[in-house]
Amino acid sequence: MFLDVTAYTDRLIEVYKKLDDEYRLVADEYEGFSCEGCESICCDQVFIHLTLIEHFHLLEGFRKLPAKRREEILERAEEYNRGFSATSSPEENFRMLCPLCEYSRCTLHPYRPLLCRVYGLPGKLVKPSGEELLFDGCARFKKKFSRVELRLNRTEFFASVAEIEKDLRKALAYFQRYRKTVAQMLLDEKRRDALIMRAYDFFEGY
Repeated sequence: MFLDVTAYTDRLIEVYKKLDDEYRLVADEYEGFSCEGCESICCDQVFIHLTLIEHFHLLEGFRKLPAKRREEILERAEEYNRGFSATSSPEENFRMLCPLCEYSRCTLHPYRPLLCRVYGLPGKLVKPSGEELLFDGCARFKKKFSRVELRLNRTEFFASVAEIEKDLRKALAYFQRYRKTVAQMLLDEKRRDALIMRAYDFFEGY
């Protein structure tokens, strides 16, 4: 029996839409804060993504690109992953442009993961335990605004993605830990033994 993950990615898209709307509302409280004209490129930050569902969604966009562009991106992903793997504590010490970044823009901007979407504005996240985590704004934000009057509340959106992920993993009977950079997600396209199979064909219980 095969599992079509479209129903799960459709749910993810709805979460992204709500998040993008909320991001704009908070940004409007900071004079319409945006990335336009920013001299620094946040895409050299190392983000570790934790969900299969975002992996599937990103690859959906990647597969729509022309073959030549896919090859170029995969070459950059290989270079990125070599540097990442060779760096001690890469999340803190490694800096290199994401392989999807071209001319200071994300090639797959509509498909970008959750962590990319919330970056920039100061944020907060309330854990199930009740602990509240606070996140700074990006360098540009901190340069423009000395005080934080409002934060993007990530809680609802992270919880919604976690719920989708739980349902997907249950359907796949897949309970392994998942931690990947965007480069590693993309490189799974070249691995026959990767969990991510082409055309979203999964044997239930894989």
